[in-house]
Amino acid sequence: MSTYTDQDRTLALIGIYQASKLVFDIATTGKLDETAYHTCINSLFSENPSNTLDVYGDDVMNIQLGVRTLLSQMGSSDAEDMRNLEITRYALSVILLERNLVKEDGALDKVARTLETAKTQRAHFGDFHENVIASISRAYTENLSHLNPRIMVKGQHGHLQNPQNANKIRALLLAGIRSALLWRQVGGSRWGLIWSRKKYLRSAQALNRTTPRDPTESLFRKH
Repeated sequence: MSTYTDQDRTLALIGIYQASKLVFDIATTGKLDETAYHTCINSLFSENPSNTLDVYGDDVMNIQLGVRTLLSQMGSSDAEDMRNLEITRYALSVILLERNLVKEDGALDKVARTLETAKTQRAHFGDFHENVIASISRAYTENLSHLNPRIMVKGQHGHLQNPQNANKIRALLLAGIRSALLWRQVGGSRWGLIWSRKKYLRSAQALNRTTPRDPTESLFRKH
């Protein structure tokens, strides 16, 4: 694709907010939305996507947590949740950190090499095995933890001290970085967050889905 739309930019921003919300949830409750989590991790291994949604499994149901989070954080009156300043801080920090990662000589290549190791592990252990998540976490620690802004995750001590939770948080922050890179590639900008806020909200509303009440109705129909 050479021409990108408001929806492309919104999808990538939704990816940032979805990862940020999951980081907040793990840190504060130790729990997470499995579909949203799997979508974020899978986005790190999305190679040559045919379109922006393809990065997130080509299904808007995979990003509904991100849709709701964007709507609440950017101030839609239809949002279910109150605005959360911690989630906003994570999202904005991820956007800034992506720019500094790109500027760091050779850093993206180093991340890519570690993700190749994780990709091999996925084939051996399973897509979301703790060894895979540990490798993704290492890609973040070795290449981003020293860059500014350093993302300080706040939450319950017991959840943050759990090694598996800590690895999931770092893996999700890297997924947020991946979405931030995509967002910039499709024309997203920090100024645009201010000047194009209403466009983002309209596009996110168009992607919002109500879960079918009938359990026989598919939640994963392609759109």
